[in-house]
Amino acid sequence: MEKFREIIDKFIEKQTGNTLDKTKIFKLIKSVYFLIYTIYEPLWIYFGLPVEVEDSRSPFYTIFDHLYASASMINWVYYDDRSDPKGKKGKKTQQDTYSKNAPNPKGFYVVIDIPGVQEIINSARKASDYWAGSWMLSMIIWLTVWQLIKEYGPDVLLAPTTRFNPIYYAMTLNYLEKEFGMDDGLKKEIEEILNTILGKLSGIYDYTQFLKEAIIPATASLILPKEQNTCSIKLEQEIFEYYKNAYNCIVKEIPTGNVQSDICKEFVEAFNIIYQSNSTLDNLMNVIINEAEKYADKILIRPAIYIVDIDDIRDEVESDLRNKNVNAILNNKQFNQLVPQYIFHYISTKLFREKVKEKYKREILPKPNWFTSFNKEFDYINGGKNWEYCTVCGNEPAIINFGKENDDYSASTKCEILRLAYQNRYKVTDDDLKDLKVWFKPGEKLGPLCIIKRGLYFRLRKNLEKVFKSTDDIAYSYYKNVIQPRIKDLDECEKLKNFLNAEELDVYETFGNPVIARRLFSKCTEVEDKKLPCIQKEYGVSDVNNAFIDALKGYREFYAIVKADADDMTELARGEIDAEKYFEVLPRLIKEGEFEEKESKNPKNRACKFLIYTYSNMTSIAKVINDGNILMSPTYRVALSLAMMITLLRDIKTVEVENYGQIIYAGGDDVVALVPIDRLIDTLIGLERNFVGENGFFKVRQWYIPTFYPHGRSFSVRIANIADFMTNEIQMATELLNRVKKVKWEFPNGEEKRSKFSAILSTSRTSYESVLPMWDFKYLILLKKMWLLNLSNKLSSSVFEDYESAFKEFITSERKLTKRLINYVLLKNNGKELVEDFNKLDFLSLNKKSNVYNEIFKAFRIMRGVI
Repeated sequence: MEKFREIIDKFIEKQTGNTLDKTKIFKLIKSVYFLIYTIYEPLWIYFGLPVEVEDSRSPFYTIFDHLYASASMINWVYYDDRSDPKGKKGKKTQQDTYSKNAPNPKGFYVVIDIPGVQEIINSARKASDYWAGSWMLSMIIWLTVWQLIKEYGPDVLLAPTTRFNPIYYAMTLNYLEKEFGMDDGLKKEIEEILNTILGKLSGIYDYTQFLKEAIIPATASLILPKEQNTCSIKLEQEIFEYYKNAYNCIVKEIPTGNVQSDICKEFVEAFNIIYQSNSTLDNLMNVIINEAEKYADKILIRPAIYIVDIDDIRDEVESDLRNKNVNAILNNKQFNQLVPQYIFHYISTKLFREKVKEKYKREILPKPNWFTSFNKEFDYINGGKNWEYCTVCGNEPAIINFGKENDDYSASTKCEILRLAYQNRYKVTDDDLKDLKVWFKPGEKLGPLCIIKRGLYFRLRKNLEKVFKSTDDIAYSYYKNVIQPRIKDLDECEKLKNFLNAEELDVYETFGNPVIARRLFSKCTEVEDKKLPCIQKEYGVSDVNNAFIDALKGYREFYAIVKADADDMTELARGEIDAEKYFEVLPRLIKEGEFEEKESKNPKNRACKFLIYTYSNMTSIAKVINDGNILMSPTYRVALSLAMMITLLRDIKTVEVENYGQIIYAGGDDVVALVPIDRLIDTLIGLERNFVGENGFFKVRQWYIPTFYPHGRSFSVRIANIADFMTNEIQMATELLNRVKKVKWEFPNGEEKRSKFSAILSTSRTSYESVLPMWDFKYLILLKKMWLLNLSNKLSSSVFEDYESAFKEFITSERKLTKRLINYVLLKNNGKELVEDFNKLDFLSLNKKSNVYNEIFKAFRIMRGVI
């Protein structure tokens, strides 16, 4: 507490000196609140103070969960009109019925959403396209929300949470420094605390390392107060103006390098974005991007803003309770107290999901039409004869056609680029056009948004550590950073050395075709003996033989697209927890006397009687109101948002730090990543461990955070070739993720059934698909072991064909027969080291069409040959 007071005192003294100027009091209060809201919880954890469970329901809430939820709900009761319960003089209002005994909520439940996000993000030819689309949406939503945070305070943001949110930290610390005079010393002191706690949570000890990540979802929920003379229409107009400010910054100002607006300057400063320009390539990119920016005013990424005004639905809420006969269970006083408490549940679970899209959704703008104002006659809806679709997204009309002749731009394309450069007084050489080909490949036909996404990455590339530009970069990231083969000092090996040291790897551009590349990798690379212990540890193998080394140092042509999504997230988000489970914790809650079910009718003391009566009453209400589940509470939503934030921070470490991949989006419940094949299985295991935690909790010093356990995530893994069209492979990964959500596993004799919670593996090079359970990692670990034995030339590659052709049909739940058959096929293919692992497996039926043995062998077939 002394440290907390010291920080606050330093901050106040910097603004006021030793005196408090009344003219500065509002500014002072606002700045101090921002500081307290940001630093108090991390500071508490930093000093190892205990945070005890404050609520025995699941998930287990801490006092901070309650405090942050209470801070949010203050926005709905701050302008409470209980001082004038009769409203208009002489006329008693509906609100007066319960305002005497409970706060009278007034305010707005707001959701800002960008629809069609998959269409925007999945349109990608390069890894950088994929990242840029995701980061663009994330930052547009964040900057929209940030303007509301500055106006109303950080407690208005319900989801995503600001707690342990690196992007919030960056913006807030910059805000406190620039607007309220926080000195550099105090800022560094606070950063040390925040970085330490983030490091303990995620393993990354610098919040600025997260700023390149898309961690803000395309949907944000807020609790906003209702001030005088405010209505939903006026609020919607205000939010849309904020959205346009954010959109202009991310889509127009940053890609062009022409940052003009105050909000964009603030964003660039907080993110420490430094522009490096004035090269001919920069000028040439400006020409292309500026052509696309002409279309940006049409709002290429459109928001949907949902607003619920509590005043508009108050009678509806009460009628819903009466229709469910809750007034028959409670007396009038209890019923009137319940109504305001029920509002949050009703809006967040029932009204928003069922009625908002019909009753409250405001259509901000129609789908953009393409006009004739830019020398292109675009008929966006019906198509036209004088234009073509963008070759990346297949959605927008192409505004620039980078025509191709041989491996170069066509003559007409060069002429068009020179014309545009001349209009801007730029000189262009053949070398400049060669540099431009790195960014816009000959043969591409691009629409405005696809050009803008590429321009965004171009502008930010110097500020982005470990954001890969191409799929080739992903395929070779682990190879370059860990395996690090030595390149032989031969003239013909120079091309390979230059390839591995290039800013962007491009196999086909460098070698012409994979055959030449394979030969050079085989001839020119060698793994030094000093690297072998590291490699042995990294892959978890007992020994490293020559066959294994030859495989590791060889050519890479595959990478993996990993998409994961939480199972039963709708139920989890609604807090569908059986209210009768309350009774399981009664013995721990009753401090006087002992409670047993048989004695529940005759408790020993008044405290027990009151507690039992309350639990019984609320359970009865839950059955009537919410199918027996507890009511959704602000605290539950706050705790859930926190679990998502902690999970996504750990996901970033798993993918990028531990496994040398690239996060495209991390939201806690879902994640999208590009991963080198070498680390695919380790990545899947790590991501799922992040989600379920350890015994259902994350632990940081004396602080426990509930995870999503026992819920899990389903995964789709698409192994793609670097020559594949990325958009198609992303789409396939998405389709397979939807399919794996329908998986049903059945244990022998129908003892147990499990749905979802699985990973589906597929590859662009075969039609095989494999589904493996994720609730127990032994299946993935076994797959990895088979793969590594095969790389070591121990396990024969034909083990799959032998199983598929001769034994597959005889595998049943009869354990002895199955064991003998599996053992035979393994021993026949030199798989003695796998026998014990397979013998430990239970027979699991998959959708009554396959079984876990079939799926493991198919997974091996998919992994075979990817290195």
